[in-house]
Amino acid sequence: MLPRRSPRPLPTQPAPPAWKRALPALLAAGAVWAGWQELTRPRNPALAEAARTRTTAQDWASLAAFGPRPVGTPGHDRAVDWLDTQFTALGYHVTRQEVTATRPFDQGGTLQAAGFTLPVKAIYGAAGGEQTARLVRVDPDATPDVMEAQGLRAQLALTTCPSGSWRDLAERVNRAGGFGLLLIDDCPGRALQKVDATPFPLVTVPAAEKARVLALAGQTVTLTSRVEIRPVTGHNLIVRRVNATPDLLYGAHLDTVNGSPGGNDNSSGVLTVLNLARQHAGTPTADRVWFVLFDLEEEGLIGSRLFVKTHSAKLRPLRAMLNFDMVGVPATPLKVAGDVDVIRTAQAAVPGLGAFTEKKPEGLEDYGRSGYLTGRSDHVPFKGLRIRTLFFHRGLDAHYHTPQDIRPDLTLVQDTADKAARISAALLDQPFRPSESCGIQQRNCRF
Repeated sequence: MLPRRSPRPLPTQPAPPAWKRALPALLAAGAVWAGWQELTRPRNPALAEAARTRTTAQDWASLAAFGPRPVGTPGHDRAVDWLDTQFTALGYHVTRQEVTATRPFDQGGTLQAAGFTLPVKAIYGAAGGEQTARLVRVDPDATPDVMEAQGLRAQLALTTCPSGSWRDLAERVNRAGGFGLLLIDDCPGRALQKVDATPFPLVTVPAAEKARVLALAGQTVTLTSRVEIRPVTGHNLIVRRVNATPDLLYGAHLDTVNGSPGGNDNSSGVLTVLNLARQHAGTPTADRVWFVLFDLEEEGLIGSRLFVKTHSAKLRPLRAMLNFDMVGVPATPLKVAGDVDVIRTAQAAVPGLGAFTEKKPEGLEDYGRSGYLTGRSDHVPFKGLRIRTLFFHRGLDAHYHTPQDIRPDLTLVQDTADKAARISAALLDQPFRPSESCGIQQRNCRF
């Protein structure tokens, strides 16, 4: 008998390959992603006619209402919000780039002697501290050796307004061995005088207390200064049409120093950039320019350095960066500094436009061996990328960095914007070849 065979299995349809099973899911996920991208991609806002017809006078009235704008204050933050809405209403997409730093905030202090207590203020930049020592009257312009010979070592310096900077005075007191500085603020101007942080109290009292305080010379007192070093967050406002290719960039800094409304420094520059954004709104040129308001300029160009470092690749095609700083008070006629070729183009477009040469950073000796970037405003980091710059400036006025810097000349602001527009048109009409690359890792760029 033959062995019984197992029944042959019926033929079955082979299982579909894995890619066929996954394909519908992939297509569905791709459709969802594409839809999400479409919904969330940046879009140009509509151009509001009311924003287009606003005047520089109306802009200044709104900006002035916020008061001083040092980073970390409510006035600063309200101004940023307002500027954002103005550019948006002009049909531009606004991006806020976060900029962080630390700043000192005076928390008050006292001068205490026998039966005598007087409030004092920390000099901006000082770190605060407390010392009990003898008040030694010194000449505000004396050398460290002279101050030490007067017995200042391990004591407190008592003095009046120096002919130079407060920073230099504080350094001389420190080098003479002083453990603190009490400065009677009888200076004719009220310019912000920033000093380097030290572990000693560096304070001022108002000129109205001059006689009472000078009478304390030779007495032992306790000088207390409380300063909080606080982190602050500002924002660069990057303003552009969504698909704009930046052939030109207009810039100005939006922050002010402590206590100053910054009418000229630098509301005048902010108003100029806003005016130019209004002139270009709704025109083909709007797709060829960026507008950037930099933050924390007064703390050392922090915002513009961060912006340049972050956007270096996109900035390479720039024909020029035009920077506006203190253009609203005629301390001198409007002049420009920057790249030689750009200055030549500017002077051809605006006959009679003056030019000036920016200084190297103070205290540096290069003996011809290096090329320090010159200037003290937000165009300087662009030079490190070999981008051509044009700096518009009318000189240092009498109210520079003071509470009296309350109003720019709006006629001069409009004049600056109009001249910048003519220069920009000339730059855009010229043939241009971008500078050489800094290298694939940007190692050859200086910031």
